[in-house]
Amino acid sequence: MRMLSLEQQTLSFISHELINFSSPPLLLHRHQKNKHTIGIAQSRGERPYQEDAYSVASLSLPQHALKRNLINVKQGAGWNNDTLEGFAKENEEGQERLRQVACFGVFDGHGGNQVAKYLEAHLAKRLEDCSVSDITPTISKYRALGGYLRRYRGGILDRFRPNAGSNIIEIDPKAKTPSVELTTAVSAAAVASVESNELKLGLDDMCVLTFLMTDNEILADKTKAKVGSVATLALLHSLDLPHALPFYASQQLSLTIAHLGDTRAILASSSSGRAKALTETHHADSRIESERLRQSGTGLVTDSFGESRWGGTLANTRGLGDGEFKTLGVIGEPEVHSIVLKAAEWSFLVLVSDGVTDVMSDQEIVDLVRGVKDPHEAAKRIVDFAEQVGAEDNLTCLVVPLLGWGKMGGVDVSASRREYRLGQAQGTSSRQKRM
Repeated sequence: MRMLSLEQQTLSFISHELINFSSPPLLLHRHQKNKHTIGIAQSRGERPYQEDAYSVASLSLPQHALKRNLINVKQGAGWNNDTLEGFAKENEEGQERLRQVACFGVFDGHGGNQVAKYLEAHLAKRLEDCSVSDITPTISKYRALGGYLRRYRGGILDRFRPNAGSNIIEIDPKAKTPSVELTTAVSAAAVASVESNELKLGLDDMCVLTFLMTDNEILADKTKAKVGSVATLALLHSLDLPHALPFYASQQLSLTIAHLGDTRAILASSSSGRAKALTETHHADSRIESERLRQSGTGLVTDSFGESRWGGTLANTRGLGDGEFKTLGVIGEPEVHSIVLKAAEWSFLVLVSDGVTDVMSDQEIVDLVRGVKDPHEAAKRIVDFAEQVGAEDNLTCLVVPLLGWGKMGGVDVSASRREYRLGQAQGTSSRQKRM
């Protein structure tokens, strides 16, 4: 676990609530939950209890993790070689305080709210503390659970595994080579600055390790072990030079999604108004999960509502907690991917629990908030509409405005469908009242 000095701990504590940015000669702050930074809305729907949770935090993460992430991922229209050059020129120690990574999370609990609330309080902050030395004990604890996990290798963390009978760290040779074709415009020093210390974690490694460490903590607590939660984390940070702007004012952004289960992350295009899904549902009948679980021997059961249940009980095959189902293959390893964005091309990012997506399509979610100026009102509209058309589950919605906020083009392609659905829902409600 990475140790912080007292000064760093103080800054870290402050930064969880504030976004830091530079306006020479001052270091300025803005609260993460400022109404212009994010819109948040929740409802327990028809359920007696609220088992959803969410987190909003600002994190100081090591620059080497952000650099490695940028080298390993060449995706998105905003990627360019100058960005990498900018990282190489930064003073790592002097600028780390300004490298504020905005972290937004949605957690959908089941069987109780204990795990979701634990994630709300601890998951994002745990990203700041994890280190390479945590990998071996974390995976060993996971494998000790037995069953499906007895041969678990840690996913992308496998390249850090110790060799048999040795304490030497094993690095996959492929991991040393950037997965992108770097042109001559990128200096060798920019790449060498990352590769010079191969044992440092990248942001994707940190996400996977953080989820697994947190899962072990949950499973060790008997009050939480039989409860579970799915999760989606979105990590945003500026790529503008000299990397001193907050995400909401940046022309270029790095967006990393760490996800497991059926919570959802969606981007809204500012030019076309189209929705872009950033997550895939982890159900047993999904493409990714069916392949992973194919040889586990556990049965897939379809319930009376036509929904697939793994082991006859769980809809999700990835999650945190759910101790009695770990041996059947329910893992806490998130699917992680990153993309570089030209911020003006995107109006907003939205994170929702499945209480929303059970009754609304991605495009309906995006179209519903066209022209809304207040992010809070946008989130409220989404939750209210979901309730009006019959949502029964807990509902949570986070709307994060980007540089294209309020400038959405294209047409509202789902307007007539939403109007029809509202009419149908109101008609059903009227009939029920007469019965």
